[in-house]
Amino acid sequence: MRNQPLPPSKSQSPIYWEKLAQVSLDMICTIDNDGYYTFASDASLLMLGYTSSEMVGKHYLSLLHPEDVERTTLAVQQLLTHGAPHNFENRLLHKSGRTVHVMWSSSWSHEDGKMYSVARDITELVATRQRLAESEQRYKGLFQHNPDVIFLENRAGMITEVNEAFCEKWGVTLEEALSRSAASFFPATMEAATQQALQEVLQGNTLRHMLEINVGGEERMYDTIKFPIKVNGQVVGAQTIAKDVTAAAQAYKTIQQQANKLNTIFESISDAVIMLDRDGCLTYINNEAERLVGLDKQKDLGKNIWEIFPQEVEGELYAHYCHMLAADTPAYLTTKVHSKELWLSVKAYPSAEGVSVYFEDVTEQVVSRQELEKLSLVASKTNNCVMLVDKDWRIEWVNEGFSRLFGYRVEEVKGKRPSQVLHNAKTDTSSYEKLWGKLMKGEDIFFEILNVTKGGEEVWMTVDITPVVNEEGEVYRYIAVQTDITKLKNSELDLEKLAKDLYKQKRDLQEFTYIISHNLRGPVANLLGLTQLLVMEDAATENFQKSLTFLRQSVVKLDDVLMDLTTLLSIRDTTANLELEPVAIQEVVELALSSFKEPLVQTEAKVVLEIEEGCLVRANKAYLHSIFYNLLSNSIKYKADGRALQIKVTCHPVPHTQEVLISFTDNGSGFNLEKAKKNLFKLYKRFHTVQEGRGIGLFLIKSHLDAMGGRVEVETRVGEGTTFLVHLPLYA
Repeated sequence: MRNQPLPPSKSQSPIYWEKLAQVSLDMICTIDNDGYYTFASDASLLMLGYTSSEMVGKHYLSLLHPEDVERTTLAVQQLLTHGAPHNFENRLLHKSGRTVHVMWSSSWSHEDGKMYSVARDITELVATRQRLAESEQRYKGLFQHNPDVIFLENRAGMITEVNEAFCEKWGVTLEEALSRSAASFFPATMEAATQQALQEVLQGNTLRHMLEINVGGEERMYDTIKFPIKVNGQVVGAQTIAKDVTAAAQAYKTIQQQANKLNTIFESISDAVIMLDRDGCLTYINNEAERLVGLDKQKDLGKNIWEIFPQEVEGELYAHYCHMLAADTPAYLTTKVHSKELWLSVKAYPSAEGVSVYFEDVTEQVVSRQELEKLSLVASKTNNCVMLVDKDWRIEWVNEGFSRLFGYRVEEVKGKRPSQVLHNAKTDTSSYEKLWGKLMKGEDIFFEILNVTKGGEEVWMTVDITPVVNEEGEVYRYIAVQTDITKLKNSELDLEKLAKDLYKQKRDLQEFTYIISHNLRGPVANLLGLTQLLVMEDAATENFQKSLTFLRQSVVKLDDVLMDLTTLLSIRDTTANLELEPVAIQEVVELALSSFKEPLVQTEAKVVLEIEEGCLVRANKAYLHSIFYNLLSNSIKYKADGRALQIKVTCHPVPHTQEVLISFTDNGSGFNLEKAKKNLFKLYKRFHTVQEGRGIGLFLIKSHLDAMGGRVEVETRVGEGTTFLVHLPLYA
């Protein structure tokens, strides 16, 4: 505690006072009635890291340790209340954030309404106090609770203090122990030696010896230290510490045996082993270390390892060695020994005696990894898409080329199957499924497939898959390399489409030829013959009237053929520019049904519609109406005799696809599908001989669906009925 400085009197020069404050090692400051610093000496910079000017204007609470705010505020209030000089301690926060312990001597001046204070840094003093308190506690703990036997005796050999271990070993209380001499606790045969040892210690010597005595009927071995207790330079007694080393003594022989065994182990293990003392000198070298790095037990034991390998002092190995010793933590690293051109996997374990180092040659693995890293760099930067998948065909990694093309990051596809992210309804998985057996046998496969990007763009890829096998020959991973061939494939598809168009045009020409040669030439020939006959016959005769009737029939047939030709040409001309739109199935079916109200009533037909609400297809409304019109017309025309006609129309989207399935079923007469299969959708092909028909309805259905990108399947049995399965693109 220090006497507080008095505020300067009116006659005293404030400049002189402030100059005096600046040369003080303590911080001299003033604080106004609101708690703000109005002056601080230069010592504030050394103590708190703030210059005098930075201190002025700061509130004293802003520098206080949060835990000291309450008691410091109370101390200030007492000072303001009583006005008498006041000393107290608290903690301030240094500009750097550390804590500074401070002793304050303060006085309040009513004359100018300020508090004058001297602040001294007592951080070291507080630390010293704490160390002393801790030291005292440690001493008490070490003495009383020490597992070793400790006792103090005076110059007369009487015990003056014992610890708990002493009482426990000899089975006495503290009071019983303090009333006896130390020699009384030992056998009578040891009394002379005990007295002699005490006298020697009283002369200022320290004794250490092994003591074997019987304690509680059991022979025990104690490592005993006896040293003098001095007060003011005079020996006033002796202190004895006896450590029970019976177990250690018994284990000594075992340790020797184990040491020999350990040496044998170190010589036989595959790792190279060396041991160093704390100065880096070799204390042990096994045979593998000699072989691997060229050490020699006869020459190198006792030498500094860094003098043997000076080239490594500037390298990674030496830096890790220094860090390990400083941190006193094990070190694990793979490093290159440049002087030997070796890569070593090193495990080093520091201890009080030195460092144990285990290492093995991993040159081959490191070189292989470096090569793999180069290959990985190539794989990541190539424009081809590279995937690594596990044996269950789940993605482990994709390269940057994959991410650039398909738009997926590694995190988005990892753990998923390629088909989950790259396939859509148009993907033909049969392109690789038939090759799967070869892949399972460890053979490479190659195929083309249509994939889709994250943004929905379709891309054609060539896929080259290589299995990766382990040492047992088992496939545990696959490498898939994909190359974008979309432009090439589109060119092929354009050529294929051109070929199909040419084929279709050829087929259309053949159909026109067929119509002209069969359906058109017949009516024309009839017309020519009947016209000549009518010229020769009298108009009043019966033959003339019959010929006129036949003439009319031939004209009607000719008109039908010309209408068929017109329809066929219309379909062919509009297919390329056909406008597709969202079409509601329910609406078109009901429109087609309205055209057959009377026939349906007459045949007592029952029509059931099971169409999912809001089901839309991408189609041409007129073509779709024509399809349902022809299907309804055929169902009525070819109804079965003896039972009422039943028609059922269902419609629903197909799960996991972009298609809608329309089922049109009747219980009509059906037909022999096996016989009709080749001609099912051809022009002028009929499969019933009783009912009239031209054989154009199914042709129109197939033609309309082809134009709209749909398809049709037929299931039928004679006498049971027919089902048409119509597939159309879903409008979404």
